[in-house]
Amino acid sequence: MFAPYPEEKAKEYARDFISQLEAGHELSNFNGMFGILVCKKCDESLVEFDAGCSSDYVVLRAFSGQCNSKWNVPGFVPALVDQTEYDKAVIDNDKLIHKLSIAPEGETAEQKKLRDEKRIALCNETLSKIYDLYSYTCFDKTKSNFKKLTQKIKYNSNEETEKLLPTGTGDCCAPKLLSYAFSHNLIPVSMTEFYWGKPNTHLEHKKFYPPCDEKCGLILPEILGIEILYRDENIIVVNKTSGLLAVPGRGPDKQDCVVNRVKKLFPSCIEQPSVHRLDMDTSGLMVLAFDEESHRNLSMQFERGEVSKKYIAVLDGILKVPDGTEGQFKLKFRLDVDDRPHQIYDEVYGKEGITNWKKLRVFKMKGRDVTSVEFVPLTGRTHQLRLASSDEHGFGIPIVGDNLYGSQDEGQRLLLHSSFLCFIHPVTGAKMEFIKEPDFKY
Repeated sequence: MFAPYPEEKAKEYARDFISQLEAGHELSNFNGMFGILVCKKCDESLVEFDAGCSSDYVVLRAFSGQCNSKWNVPGFVPALVDQTEYDKAVIDNDKLIHKLSIAPEGETAEQKKLRDEKRIALCNETLSKIYDLYSYTCFDKTKSNFKKLTQKIKYNSNEETEKLLPTGTGDCCAPKLLSYAFSHNLIPVSMTEFYWGKPNTHLEHKKFYPPCDEKCGLILPEILGIEILYRDENIIVVNKTSGLLAVPGRGPDKQDCVVNRVKKLFPSCIEQPSVHRLDMDTSGLMVLAFDEESHRNLSMQFERGEVSKKYIAVLDGILKVPDGTEGQFKLKFRLDVDDRPHQIYDEVYGKEGITNWKKLRVFKMKGRDVTSVEFVPLTGRTHQLRLASSDEHGFGIPIVGDNLYGSQDEGQRLLLHSSFLCFIHPVTGAKMEFIKEPDFKY
């Protein structure tokens, strides 16, 4: 995954720590990742593990997994789980799992299959036990655990069952460092990780790496409040989750949004960083600006129609045209003043929304036939894609989970995702392309 914070300042302290390791530091025999997080203090900050030597910054250190069978070592931020409670949770199945991992002599293919199934079932049972034990603090100071995280992943992916997290999720450096920082009122400004130890097929000694995709990619968006796909001094590109506002609304209950989460993570960000928005129920790619000039440049690109966008939607029914069929809708809609925020078709007073579309395929979802479609909007009208799907002048088939123009089952999300975004970088002039597949099946 992309490094969520700038790395330069943290690398200065990391190189100093590498020198200490080379000189025989007590953890010099460790094989694994080390992480450094540089923070600024708030007035109420209380810090135990500051390894820095500057009054301007707090420097936190962490190591991945365990060191010499210990979760916690003095001078390093603590693990997200209590070692005693963890040991209690795994001891019941540990010996049996180890036994089932060894193939007996003369084992048949059928016996191996049954042994593997038993081992996997026991591993999953143990994972479920420890989910409530992993506790961490998020960007907004709220506490969470793995049980809540799996429920959130289930909702965003529209799956029927919760997905088990990979073993070791939460034991990497980044989640430990960020959770500690947020729980102690620290403001992260720079973070980096490096590998120390014997080289392997994936990692080189003393080389710097971003947080891992397979584990950190699941937990860091929860801790940070957003999934960061790209970030530099001028812009940030995020993957917005379904159910989160893009920009703040009216009233205190509508202040939690992408804009305010970005501003909280990056205090130097301008007051109004958004240059476009997505519906609250739509997930996918958004770009925001950190400075006024970048904001002005990107806003003009959107206004002139120079930004390319693609969306994936799943329609609640069968679109009866061959797979691969393409077309275009030019439909006029306006606000229904008697039923806000609904939009209604109006040839006279409506504003035209132009949408290119392509049918992908028909498949089964939870026992019913659905159709996946790719949308390319050429205009940016309110609810443009939802109306192109649901209105009789469009497909006449609402998107799955559309609580405004269709129906929504309990625990279901809108299956509409911004999957592609292309624009010109406002400072460098480089062409920037981002692709983010939806979490749901299509």
